[in-house]
Amino acid sequence: MIVAKEKLAEAIGKALEEENKTKREFKQSVDMIVTFRDVDMKRGDIKLREVVSLPKPPSKERKVLVVPTFEQTEYAKKAEPNLLLPKDELQKLQGNKRAIKKIATQNDWFLIAPDSMALAGRILGPALGPRGKFPTPLPGAADVTEYVNRYKRSTLLKTKDQPHAQALIGLEDQKPDDLAENSLAVLSVIETKVSNALSKVGNIYIKTTMGKPIKVSTR
Repeated sequence: MIVAKEKLAEAIGKALEEENKTKREFKQSVDMIVTFRDVDMKRGDIKLREVVSLPKPPSKERKVLVVPTFEQTEYAKKAEPNLLLPKDELQKLQGNKRAIKKIATQNDWFLIAPDSMALAGRILGPALGPRGKFPTPLPGAADVTEYVNRYKRSTLLKTKDQPHAQALIGLEDQKPDDLAENSLAVLSVIETKVSNALSKVGNIYIKTTMGKPIKVSTR
């Protein structure tokens, strides 16, 4: 284990306590930042883009856009995604930059039927890329209800060009203990995907949207 749950909960509590002193007009996200040492990101020593299902779902579900096949449509509806977009409606967005930008901004996940992936890449891709978002293929099965639901409670763990990874672990109105449990889920993926993770992980920080990073004590 990279760090004990109690240490994570302690740092999360401090981060939330600091933000409670200032009233915000919106509900802040809580992120975990994990730094790495002795790695060369340009060489690709660590490259993460992993979907992590959070055991304690955020109090506000992640927003999911779905472009299903005809057979998947009714199943997708059961999951109540933020936006259900049939293929023909996706096609109509071609050239409508304002609408595409709005869709890219208002959704976290973009689940696309395989036969619509190329179309989605062409139409949505230019707006998704700069926002660090991307289309994700739906499975071929008709019943995609649970698949869509899983993304409503999932976060993205990713690295860029700097030696650290960052992931949303929930929202500020969640309990520190629940956020710590989500943090452990993210760290578990790092342990699985990064070889010799225990020696490569440097510091761990907890940060609210507007707050300062709080370092997690590993002692």
